[in-house]
Amino acid sequence: MGLTLTDAKRRILTLLDEEPRHGYALAKDLGRQGPTVYEHLQELEEAGYVEVEEQDRRKVYSLTERGKLILQAERTNE
Repeated sequence: MGLTLTDAKRRILTLLDEEPRHGYALAKDLGRQGPTVYEHLQELEEAGYVEVEEQDRRKVYSLTERGKLILQAERTNE
């Protein structure tokens, strides 16, 4: 059984599809608290939808190929 994509997780994937972002920027763009966004990011990373790279002491998140495919599938089903 895979990860359930909530609206918040879908929005995170959509933002990351535009460009890689760090967690604080995602929280700001989503109007959510940092801990909530980081919890979603951890789940998305564990599912293989996002990957993280450290840049200037910040974790920058981007979509993996799997994340791009799941987002494309979600858009097709809308």
